[in-house]
Amino acid sequence: MQLTSIKKISYIQLAVLFAASRLFSEAMNFPLTTVQYGMQRFTVILTAYAILFVQYIPLICLSVKYPGQSAVGIIIEKNKGLGWIYTVILSVSVLIASISSMCRMKFYASSTIFGQAPEYLLIILPLIACAFAVWKGIQATARSGVIFAAVFVGFLILVSISTWDMFNTKWLYPNLIDRKDAFWGEVAEQVGSNSEIIYFSVLAEHIAEKTQRTVFWYVPAVMLILELMYLLEILLLGPFVESANFPFFTVSALSNIVLFQRLDGIDVAVWTLMCIVKITLAMLCIRTAYDRLIGKKAGLIAALSGLVITGAVSMAFGGSSNFVIAVTAILTCGIPMLTCSVVFPLIALIMGKKGKTGPKTGLKTGIKTGSNKNNKGAEANV
Repeated sequence: MQLTSIKKISYIQLAVLFAASRLFSEAMNFPLTTVQYGMQRFTVILTAYAILFVQYIPLICLSVKYPGQSAVGIIIEKNKGLGWIYTVILSVSVLIASISSMCRMKFYASSTIFGQAPEYLLIILPLIACAFAVWKGIQATARSGVIFAAVFVGFLILVSISTWDMFNTKWLYPNLIDRKDAFWGEVAEQVGSNSEIIYFSVLAEHIAEKTQRTVFWYVPAVMLILELMYLLEILLLGPFVESANFPFFTVSALSNIVLFQRLDGIDVAVWTLMCIVKITLAMLCIRTAYDRLIGKKAGLIAALSGLVITGAVSMAFGGSSNFVIAVTAILTCGIPMLTCSVVFPLIALIMGKKGKTGPKTGLKTGIKTGSNKNNKGAEANV
């Protein structure tokens, strides 16, 4: 039984999904880290995304050289043993990202307007939505993600319009690096938080054409949105932005327009939707990799198992801020990102260059080699 359409998504759709995923991580970044927020935050974001773009270069080269292929797919086709190693490391990395996201979402929701809600519901309900999205596949997820992103853009505009009379430009002063000792630490954490580069190393094979353009849209767009979000926060909160648990939630709570007395309820809804996108992308990575290795049914089971693990760990340890900080630190150290999205893609480039191309490998022919068993397994599922 075919569960999903074999059609692929566009690079614009994947860029939108990645943007939604990354913006969620940024909004949920407080107060679980010790980053100092001042005017230098503008420079931190700019520097971090310039470095991030450089780290995408191996994946960009892979997308240009082997259209319709992913780093995971190429390595599995060339060496299944190495493919297993890559898949296991990848699975652990995206599971950590999912657990971190779910725990932070739970912390955020229970700390804001859902303080009286049963904690297990704050975990189970979003994960049910994630399970349905994983079952339907990346095409359905892409359509939903575009809608979620449109809701976010509308929300951001609404917040800006409803609070513009409270802007205080005196908080904008010219010194863009306030603490040189902390600057590079903030840059490293900002770069290390981008688990979306790991997702791209797997999900690239689900792009119809011009896969590399995902990066050309995603990186500048997220950088610009983060700069605008922080500008809004600093204009409204000034030095208090450092002490606010969730600055953007605080900003939304200051709104007062005819339609809504406050926008903080919408804020929670928006980030819940973004959380669903982020976790779904992680599970789709697992599904795609195991589809390649051991078949489509195993891929779906592996992805759903990942959601069960995410839910169980989040319910057991999500109430501990120390646990959440430790899990998040594993991601922000940058090792999972560099391993899955720089080291292995470079290996894939080397293996693809040394190996033969043709119908058996599918590297040069890309998605046209539909008779290839591995390609069929990947395309027919997600």
